[in-house]
Amino acid sequence: MISDQTIDFAKSIKKEFNNLQLLEEALTHKSWSAENEGIRPNEKLEFLGDSVLGLIVTKFIYLNYPELSEGQLSLLRSVVVGRNSLKEVAKELNLGSYLKLGNASVSPALLEDALEAVIGALYIDSGWETAREFVLEILSERIEEHSKKNNEDFKSRLKMIFERQSLAPPRYSIRSDGPDHQKHFYATVQIGGEIIGKGEGSSKKEAEQQAAEEALKGYADE
Repeated sequence: MISDQTIDFAKSIKKEFNNLQLLEEALTHKSWSAENEGIRPNEKLEFLGDSVLGLIVTKFIYLNYPELSEGQLSLLRSVVVGRNSLKEVAKELNLGSYLKLGNASVSPALLEDALEAVIGALYIDSGWETAREFVLEILSERIEEHSKKNNEDFKSRLKMIFERQSLAPPRYSIRSDGPDHQKHFYATVQIGGEIIGKGEGSSKKEAEQQAAEEALKGYADE
């Protein structure tokens, strides 16, 4: 039997399902399934939805942002489909109020998984185009916003990665040598006391930018 909350959620996102049982599953957390026999959790749909989401966003930004480099496209995708972004979208959809939960509480990870499960359910139920329409409805503004940030400097791009992961911003340290009229600067960027990038230049800004650029190489797949 399909619950009222599942029917209400389908109406709220303006999507008609051929098989509402798929959406029911997408909104069912494993904590509920553990307490209610015969009701499948959303983990497998989340697994599928994660891949569908990634491909939809990848294809869209590849076609629509030809001015961005491969590295910039990778960063853009990772930010748009990252936990913080999906958590915000899930909250905008009020998704947490439609979930079937047992002893679990609503968390960012749970919201992210449920949203991906909904995408997986749409894909199985109605195909690629319907899933694509939904993904772009909820993410197109964020894609546009972050595509502009991708063109910012290396320090801004590195900071964006750390914000996406809900981490404290990277810390920069500067030292210099040489006479006052011809100083040379050396920068390091650190996270948790670990140096993740080094740079040098004729100004503090140049040195920090080079350190951030080196650090970004370690986050190419983030």
